[in-house]
Amino acid sequence: MMNTTSVYQDAIRLLFILVNASEEFCDEFDSSIKGIFRGKARLYAMDFWVRYPDYFANELLQKYLEIKKARYLEIAETIFEDKEPDLRNIPMIRYLFGAYEKLDNTLSILVSKGLIKQSGQKSNTKIDQYDYLLFEKAFEVIRDATKEFPILKWYDERTQLISEISGNKGGAALKDRQYEQIVYAKTKLGGIIPSIKEEVHIELNRIKSISK
Repeated sequence: MMNTTSVYQDAIRLLFILVNASEEFCDEFDSSIKGIFRGKARLYAMDFWVRYPDYFANELLQKYLEIKKARYLEIAETIFEDKEPDLRNIPMIRYLFGAYEKLDNTLSILVSKGLIKQSGQKSNTKIDQYDYLLFEKAFEVIRDATKEFPILKWYDERTQLISEISGNKGGAALKDRQYEQIVYAKTKLGGIIPSIKEEVHIELNRIKSISK
């Protein structure tokens, strides 16, 4: 059975990403704005890794091979031990520029609640990049929600880790990383991006065997 979510579940998931992957920002016109998340494409790319734990586990393995940080290998192993690729997978459709789902309604909830403000960078009449300004209330909501509902701690920890792995890469660079997976790249336009859990599990076991 395919996992599905409500627009409000999507909103809280995106808010965790926006808050935990934001940078400090001071707005000279509004002191209540405390952070900025740069780029809609970057938001989509990070959301993909939240929704596809198997793809994120693969990224952790590649990062482990690159810098030999044992923590990344351990977390990738935990992802499979906790059956995340089955229990936490939320499918996305592949469009021209990668994994996509129309999030306007979801983001509008965050705007209407006074948590974020959409902004952007223009050249002439064209918007080159959509940014999201975060009000202080957004950080308070995430902090309070995690305390009141411990089940949300997974989203807090996962989005912090995704932010750590993503570093300062923009949306295009993150999507390029995801396109390196042949299954992702070969998904037909308009088709649901399939899981790669079997391939990643095999790679995990291979890396564990040579890392002993």
